[in-house]
This record gives sequence, structure tokens and C-alpha cells, in this order.
Amino acid sequence: MIRLRVLTASTGACTHISLHPNELTYSTIQSRLAAVLPVNDQIILLGPPYKVPKDSILRNNETISALRLGDEEDELIQSGRHSLEPAERTGSKRIFLFSKRALANNAPEPPNCILDPAPGPLPMPTQSDMPPPPPSPSDVVETPLRNALELYVRQLMLDVAKGRVYADGADLRLAACRKCLSEMVAIAHALRAAVSNLSDHRAGAVRQRTQFNSDFLDAASFYMNLLQKFELRIGDGYVDDTNAFRGGNESLRSVPLHPSLVAAARSSGRIMETLLDSVPLDREKAWANKCQIAHERLSASAEDLEAAFGLAVGTSSGWSEEAQEDLAAEDTIKMLISEVEDVGNRIRILQSEKNDLLASNQTEATRIVSTAVKNESKEGRTESAFSSLEEMAKSSSSMLMTMESDDNILSQLSQRVADAKTAAMKRMKSRLRHISVAQSEIAQLTSSVSVLQHALTQLKTDIGHLEHVVELPSSYQAFLAEIQRRRAYCNAFKSIFDAAVERLNLMRADEIKLREAFLRGPGKHLMPAFYEIFVPTLATSPAVFAPQLPDILEFRSLPNVGPQSTQYNSSSTESDSTLMTSQVKEMETNVDAKDQSVLVSADENSGNYDVMMQTMSQGDVVPRRKDDKAERATLKYENVVLRQKLQQASVKVSPYIDSDTATICPDENDSMDQRYKEQESKISSLEAELERTRKDLEAARVSSAQEEEANLQPTRDKETTQQVSDKISHTSFEVGDIGLFMPTGRGRGGKRIYLAFHSSCPHRYLSPDCIDGSPDFVLGRIVYQEEFVAGALNTTRNPFGLHVGTKFWVLTVEVVKKG
Repeated sequence: MIRLRVLTASTGACTHISLHPNELTYSTIQSRLAAVLPVNDQIILLGPPYKVPKDSILRNNETISALRLGDEEDELIQSGRHSLEPAERTGSKRIFLFSKRALANNAPEPPNCILDPAPGPLPMPTQSDMPPPPPSPSDVVETPLRNALELYVRQLMLDVAKGRVYADGADLRLAACRKCLSEMVAIAHALRAAVSNLSDHRAGAVRQRTQFNSDFLDAASFYMNLLQKFELRIGDGYVDDTNAFRGGNESLRSVPLHPSLVAAARSSGRIMETLLDSVPLDREKAWANKCQIAHERLSASAEDLEAAFGLAVGTSSGWSEEAQEDLAAEDTIKMLISEVEDVGNRIRILQSEKNDLLASNQTEATRIVSTAVKNESKEGRTESAFSSLEEMAKSSSSMLMTMESDDNILSQLSQRVADAKTAAMKRMKSRLRHISVAQSEIAQLTSSVSVLQHALTQLKTDIGHLEHVVELPSSYQAFLAEIQRRRAYCNAFKSIFDAAVERLNLMRADEIKLREAFLRGPGKHLMPAFYEIFVPTLATSPAVFAPQLPDILEFRSLPNVGPQSTQYNSSSTESDSTLMTSQVKEMETNVDAKDQSVLVSADENSGNYDVMMQTMSQGDVVPRRKDDKAERATLKYENVVLRQKLQQASVKVSPYIDSDTATICPDENDSMDQRYKEQESKISSLEAELERTRKDLEAARVSSAQEEEANLQPTRDKETTQQVSDKISHTSFEVGDIGLFMPTGRGRGGKRIYLAFHSSCPHRYLSPDCIDGSPDFVLGRIVYQEEFVAGALNTTRNPFGLHVGTKFWVLTVEVVKKG
């Protein structure tokens, strides 16, 4: 069994409870303390640090050891020492019980402390309270002398009884004072716990307020800068004809759209000539005005919050005054403990010693009386007995007077201790009420900070929409580069497809020649069995390969922004020439005039023919125009990709020259070997240029790494969210993929069945445990999937009504969004 001490904060009273280790829980402790306070009125703190204890903390062996150490410290007061050292230093812990009702404003005042025995004179015995003397033997004759001696003995017996009362009273008064001081020490510890808990709440509120202020200042600075750029973008702004895209202050009105885009807009019945025409200006201005109003309201709320924090949290001087008062109250307790142990313990010892002397006198008087009665006939001895008894009576009376005086001193000390506890309980009530009010105010402010933090987050999201307008020029430049790259890809794809078909046709023609040579040579001597039984296809021609390229609809929808896009790119001047620009120009002068747009070559094997093709077509002098076209298209695509990477790395490149209109037609009279050598030489030269260009690109990336990291950090979370939302799996489903689940009906129990949106990947059902209610769709990340085989219909082995034997999968997901 584990024995726990629970200290009542308002009175300092101690309650002992014994629990089995398996019963050591917060709810069990509450139920055991229901006799002291109702469960719904209890606040239990364990510390330090002083918090509502969790079951795991209560069952920790370190916590139990610390509680025992606190018990040992509180028992020190019995030996004249106090346990008011900070618990953080000693490592001890205590459990305190607070009353919610006592924290209310209308809580009753605590009762006055009354010790037992109460301060004041002790009730003394009288002669009537003394037991009667034993009857005299029949042979003893009562005489006046004998009666007089018996009176002395009875008086001394009364004095002994009074001395015993004083001695026992001293013990009781000292024990009562010690118990009262122990409860005062418990009150002081409970006040420390309440103050510590308030300090934790105050520190948490200050940290939250500081974080909000920092976020608000950053957001305000970002907003003001963004709003200024927004006004410049939609206004006349500053026009830089030499660098229309890279300037920070250019107006959208000053950036013309590409003619092909203008033509596309006119074909759809709209007139768009500049970037500003593509912006819904009225809506964006209304949105900017809405953000401005929200920012002003949030600023006013932040100012009100700061003022409220100043009133609720208070100043360090106010905390210092309260702490000094608490220390003064603890000093009073320490002084009383010292005085009780010094004065009270000394008086208790004296009272006990005097009581022993009185008892000794009474015993001696009895002996003297007995001797005097036996020698009654001897006159001298009788007078001596009276004289001794008289002296004993006077001595006992004197000792009783000093015992009474010491008892009065002890009574006054106990009264002071009782008054001190009464004052401590009243002060505790006042301090706890003040702490409760402060905690309530701090809780309200913390809630207000949370609301403002949420509003600030929403404001950041709203302001982020204005960034679309500010970043539109640079996005437009990236858009043009993206269109060029996609057009180059489509051209390269079609060219490579045509070249592959041409190669296969050439291979088939060579195969036909070889088969004809075989059939006209050795094959004519074969028996019919070889043609009819062994190889029925021996005399047939090779199969015709005639694939059809699917129509690339995307290529038709892409505007041709290549040749005219050079007027919008940043031009290079002699002062701005970089090493990259000079290398590109040098490379372009070494390339054939018809291939001026090529900056880089294809892969190392991009210009080589298959070994089989070289062997089979060594005597073929037919020019491979489609191979050359595919090679040029591939080089052009890689060139566009590299240019796009260079632009993203802020590296200037020479103007792009499109050679789509130029047709590279090799001389019909040149031999295949000569053409191949020239092309191989050209590719080798371009590969060398590519290597240099890649090195320069890597250097540019390294030099701009820190800047890119700083620019990417604020939007990394936003980009990650967009990437997650864009990548919805539909052709395969693995753990970690995002799936879109749509309702398809209702299954067993009337719950809706959700099937994953898929392409040739059926029977992926959402686990019913992943959703509540009946949303219209569920978007979730797959965390687990399990394969099943459908059993008989209308059974638990076939919950989705599939054909018997059909495989299906049940997917458990982490819900990202549902609607």
C-alpha cells in the first residue's frame, strides 16, 4: 500500500489516504477526498512544478519518493525545526487540495482558530474532587493529633493533583501549538503552489503574446511592402524598357502581351494587349481594400490586447510587493516555531519536574504521619512531624504558584499561535481570491491571443492573393519559357517518332532483300516440307510496321511565342556581359548558321545509329533526313530546357533564335559517311560547349543558393500543400499516395460506400472507419491497404456487393479534406 498525505490549502489540515499501486490514479484520489470536499469542488495540485497530476506522473517512482521526502520534511517541526525551505532545492513534492468554492467572491470567512486546551486558566481540582481517605482499622483510635496530621496529607495530595494538571496541560498546549504551526506551514506551502501555478500561467501568456507580436510585426511589414508594390503594378508605375521583367516597380500596363496571345484573346472575343488586361482589376482592388480594413482592425485589436496585458499581468514591482508580504508571513511562522520550541518546551520540562517534586513531598508526608502516629506518646517527635509537614505545605504552595505562572505564559503563547493561524487563513483566502481573478484574466487574454493569431493567419492568406498581381511579370516570363519548352517537346517527340518509323521501314526493306537472296539461292534447293511443315512462313515477307501517332492536341493549343519573345527578354550590354554570355556567343559562332539556336547537344549516343542499321545499310546512300530532323528537334528541346534553367538561376543568356523556318537539307550528292562525320564533329563540339555551360550553370546555382533558400522558405509550406493537392493518384495506389474517394451507393448498415477515383485500377474502397457522416467526397493520404477476395453475396466477406471471387482492396487513409 502507498500512503499519501494531502494538505488542505485553506486550513492546512492533513488527510491521509492509503492506495494500492494499481489504484494510484487522479480519479481515485478525488473519490477518497470526497469526505473532505465534494469531487466537483476539488482542485488538486502536485508539485513542484505545480500542476494537476496525471496518472502516469502519480505512478512514477520518482514522484512517490519525492512525496515521501516532503512527508519527512513536514515532520521536522516536531523536533523544533521548520520545513519552509523551497521544495525546488530539496527535491520534495506535496499534494495540495484547493476548494473552488473558497475562491469565489462570496466565499465565507474562515473560522477563528481555537486550540485545545483553550488559552486561559486550566480547571483545577478541589478537596471535594479528591478521593476519601481509606477507613481506619478497628484497633486504631482516632485522636485530635491524628486528624490534624491527616489534614496535611490531604492538602499535599490536592497539590499533587494540581501539579499533574499543570504538567499535563503543558504537554497538551505544546502539542496543540505544534500542530497549529504545522498547519500554518502547510498553508504557506499551498500559497507557494498557487503563486507558482499563477507564474506558469503568466509566463505562458507572455510567451504567446510575444510570439503574436513578432508575427504581427513581420506580417505588417510584409503587407505594407506588398501593398506598395501592388499599387505600382496596377498604376502607371516605373517603366524600364531595358529590363521590363526584372525591375521591381514596373507597371503591368507597361508589359505588352505577345502578339500570338493578343490574337488568341481576340479570337475569343476579348481585347488584351498588356498584362494589366489579364487582371480582374476591380475584384483585385476590392480585395486589397478588404485586406486593408482587416489589417486596421487587427492593429486596433492588437493595441487593445497590449493594454489589457499591462493591466492583467501587472508590473514586476507589484509582484515584488506580494512576494515580500509572503516572505514576511513565513518569517512570522519561523519565529513562532522557534519561540514555541524554546519557551514552550522549557516550560513543559519545568512543569514535569515540579510535578515530580510535589509527588515526592506527598510521599514523604505520608511517611512522616505514619511515624508520628506510632510515636504519639513522645511529645518531641510529634512537634517535629508538625514542623516538617508545615514546611512541605509551604513548598508545595510555592511550586504551584510558579506552575500557574508558567502555565499563563504558555497559554498566552498558544493564544498568539491561534491568532497567527487565524490571520494566515484569512490572508490565504484573500490571496487565493486574487490569484484566481488573475488566472481568469490571463485565461481570457490567452483566448484573445489565440483568436487574434487565427485572424492573423487568415489575413496572411488573404494578403497572399495580392502577391499574384505583384509577381505577375516574373510569372509571365516563366510562362513564355514554359510554352517554348512544351512546343519544343512536342516537335522533338514527333520527329523522333517519324525517325523511328523510317528506320524500321529501312530495316524491313533490307530484310526483304536478304530474304529474296536466300530464296533465290540456297532456299530454292529446299524440299517442300521445309516450307509446309518446318517453317510455314519461310517464304513470306516481313510484317509491315505502320503505327499511327496519336494526335497531340496540346501542340495545337500552344501559341507560338518563340520568334517574337526576344523583344521581352532582358538585353545584354557590354557592361552587363558575363562569362556565360561570352561562352554562348562563342559557341553560336562555331555552329552552322542554320542551327544558331542550338546551345547544347543531345546525349552521348544521340547521333549514333544502331549497329544493325549500320551493318544492314552500309551501301545505302539514301539521306536520313528524318534522323537529322529528330536530332535537331532533340537538341532544340534540350536547348530550351537549359535556357529555362538559366533564367530561373538569374543568368543572362543571348537572344534565342528560332530556326523552325530554316530547313536543313544535306547535299544530295554527299555520301552517307561524309554526312555522318560532319554531324559527329558538330555534336562533339556542342558536347564540349555543353560541358562548359553546365559548369557555369552549377556555379550560378551555388552563388544564388542562399538567396533562393531565403525566397523559398516563406512559401515552402504553401507549395507543399499545392503539390499534395495536385498529385492525386488514379493509376496506382500505394501507401503514401493521395486518393480521391467518391460515393457510389450504400452498403450494409446503410452507410455510404466510397470508391477511389481511378484509371484501370478498380475495386479500391475506403474503409468505413476513416469517415464520419456522409461527405460528398473524401481526399486522403493512404496509410494502409489490405487485399481481400469477395465471398458470397450479402455476407461480411462481400460488403460491397461484388461478384464472387473478385479481388478488392480496403484502404485506410489520413483524411486531408472532405466536403
